[in-house]
Amino acid sequence: MTIDIEKFERNIGAILRMALNIETQLEFFISNYFVKPQSAKTFFFNDKIVLKSTFERKKNIFREICKREKFDEKEICKIIKSIEFVQHARNSVAHWDSERLSENTIQLRKRKSYTTVKDILKIDEDLVKKVDEERLKAMEGITKFYLKYRKEGTIDEREEVDWQL
Repeated sequence: MTIDIEKFERNIGAILRMALNIETQLEFFISNYFVKPQSAKTFFFNDKIVLKSTFERKKNIFREICKREKFDEKEICKIIKSIEFVQHARNSVAHWDSERLSENTIQLRKRKSYTTVKDILKIDEDLVKKVDEERLKAMEGITKFYLKYRKEGTIDEREEVDWQL
């Protein structure tokens, strides 16, 4: 039995696409949080500011918005955990070296001299399935908070703060 290189590369591509799904969802959430109602300004803000941010920064902005809006802390943590699982898989396939162990096994390994079991990742159908499950959890959570925010409005709107001097 030999390694199916195409399947290995397909799995890597699937993981990268799933991470991009989450990143796109975070971008939408952030852009629509700061520029409401949605208009050409929303897309300008997204293109010039949000898209230029790292995945990590988008995740942290999402977390801070959710805290500011007083969303359920346990739910926020679950969503962030799912995002981080996918993010770790994405970072691994994007930055780690592939290593052929035998005629039928390829794995990824961190690019450093000393590695532990945590520094090795087997890219197989089980991993792709788990990444997809976590992606769906993250996207459902982001969407839930987006819809809740859109329904209730921002803290500033709820408190009817007068910003005029």
